[in-house]
Amino acid sequence: MPLTVLIPDRFAPPPDIERAVLGDEAEFLMPAAHTARDVPDAMWQAADAALVWHDVTVDAAAISRMERCRVIVRVGAGFDNIDLAAAGARGIPVCSVPDYGTNDVADHALGLLLALYRGLFEQEALVRGGGWAWNELPGRRRITGETLAIIGLGRIGTALAVRAKALGMRVAFYDPYKQDGYDKALGIERAFHLPGLLAQAGAVSFHVPLTAETRGMAGDEFFGALKEGAFLVNTARGPVVDLDALERALRGGRLQAAALDVLPQEPPDPAHPLVRAWRAGEDWIRWRLIVTPHAAFYNQDSFAELRRKAAQEALRVLRGQPPRNCVNREFLAER
Repeated sequence: MPLTVLIPDRFAPPPDIERAVLGDEAEFLMPAAHTARDVPDAMWQAADAALVWHDVTVDAAAISRMERCRVIVRVGAGFDNIDLAAAGARGIPVCSVPDYGTNDVADHALGLLLALYRGLFEQEALVRGGGWAWNELPGRRRITGETLAIIGLGRIGTALAVRAKALGMRVAFYDPYKQDGYDKALGIERAFHLPGLLAQAGAVSFHVPLTAETRGMAGDEFFGALKEGAFLVNTARGPVVDLDALERALRGGRLQAAALDVLPQEPPDPAHPLVRAWRAGEDWIRWRLIVTPHAAFYNQDSFAELRRKAAQEALRVLRGQPPRNCVNREFLAER
């Protein structure tokens, strides 16, 4: 019997790469939905597998309609938009693609760091406006010798650490879930006390999943502990940074500048005071905030790799093989 694969999200591309992996006989259901409620019940019921992007939240109600589904693959590294426990209770493994964009996101984070340290956007705007004088630019610190605090030393955090070391930065990380020895292997420093690390950091870069522990992690207490005049970069998950607290830290001068590839609401809420001030180019925020459109993972090579690996993971499970990157193993029940 041909496989039926549901790809619910509105922005999913034509499934040419997925078809090359899953076979010409595979049937792809693509409702281009904004939410799980926009997907017809018949599609949920017919799916042998689901390839889910980050637009649609697959909640318990949606999973309860997945009568035939044998695997859900999140086409990406994060999986906070899928109810892991509900899927596990139905015996459905949920998988992700944790390694497709490791270098790409690390490169993007480093690019944002360099843009902040070097004032690249300000310099380009100065010249575009007819200026040509280095002494019209605000002071910038030398990146060599600065302390970079990496929050979360997973694949991407590790890749950034290697890159930052090559620039001569002092790299330290905070990750209470890593076993001993990573600092030695990478030649970096480890902090067991986050406020102490923040007090030394010239820049902070987040590389954590979105969990109850990390949601709103960068709040008032975080910014209060941060070294005055530091930079902040977030290419992880938007809700890790509290936008209200970020605005207060920027307005008060505690934080010199921030660069965000992810936001709590995407696209950004135009009514939020920080977003409104940034878009209006108010003096206090000008050149102190960079926002990119959740694109750190993206280039044509990483995009193709992501889609191919997601389809391969689905095919493994559909063939009765164990998944390589199951993220809800603790919840799985026999069907």
